[in-house]
Amino acid sequence: MSAQPVIALLFPGDMGTQIVKELIRNNYNVITAGEGRSQKTLQNIKDSGIIDRGSLQSVVEQADIILSLSSPEASLELAKNTVSCLKNTNNHPIYIDLNSNTPEIALSIENLFSSINIRFINGAVMGASKDIPDNSTLIVSGMYRNLFIDQFSEIFKVKDAGDKTEAASAYKLLFSMVNKGMNALFFETMTAAAHFGILDELNESLKEFLPGTYQDLVKTTPTYPQHIFRRIDEMKGLTEMLKNENLPNMVASGIAGTFERVYKSGIFKDEKFEGVIDTLQSFKKLHYKTSTFYKYQTIYPK
Repeated sequence: MSAQPVIALLFPGDMGTQIVKELIRNNYNVITAGEGRSQKTLQNIKDSGIIDRGSLQSVVEQADIILSLSSPEASLELAKNTVSCLKNTNNHPIYIDLNSNTPEIALSIENLFSSINIRFINGAVMGASKDIPDNSTLIVSGMYRNLFIDQFSEIFKVKDAGDKTEAASAYKLLFSMVNKGMNALFFETMTAAAHFGILDELNESLKEFLPGTYQDLVKTTPTYPQHIFRRIDEMKGLTEMLKNENLPNMVASGIAGTFERVYKSGIFKDEKFEGVIDTLQSFKKLHYKTSTFYKYQTIYPK
């Protein structure tokens, strides 16, 4: 691999675009495969300065490092497609998956690349895209993780999760259980507070008696209308991980169930909140609909 490797990004969504902008600022050449991508992705490619090589085949033939930043639900299929393309070239890039997969999926992806002698690094991103690079952390694990750390630790905050390939996935999911769990607790509390007509009063008490926790909620809660569906998948993945390891999983399952009920209630549909107070008011205005929905649902998602 050359001193300044060619980076392939698959694909430039919100997180990937922010990561790529930092790479380009540090004089990396970044390429991607725009073929078949959405108009939004194509616009991200144009705006960020990524070079569009068209097909995935063309990208894997030219890349020294491939960064997979699609989504957890798409990561395995993307890995399979990439392996198919790599079988048609003598190029041997490093493949880095940063999609917050479950440990099981991470190991499946590693097996795919190991079968064709491609070095694989598992990873995840902790933090929002807007916080790249200063206030987000890239977690990596596996036997080749030092290749990532040596290459990128001066650009991004990087955490070494150790030799086990699946460790970065477990790290991200378990951290998310605490982080997302606070939001799930908040949503259930505010649903009940709206039902009893004390939402504003309870909100003031939370600010007064739990100021640190409340400030965390201020940062995260308004993002849920855009990302709650992804949060549901993430918490279901966490539940699956814990079940597979025969570990307690009632809290993880409950978080997923709470998010799913809020999503299905329509309370966040087409909303874009400016702050936590706006989010609270949506519970207040729609409390009857939300409470009715809760009343007739089972405790845990199917």
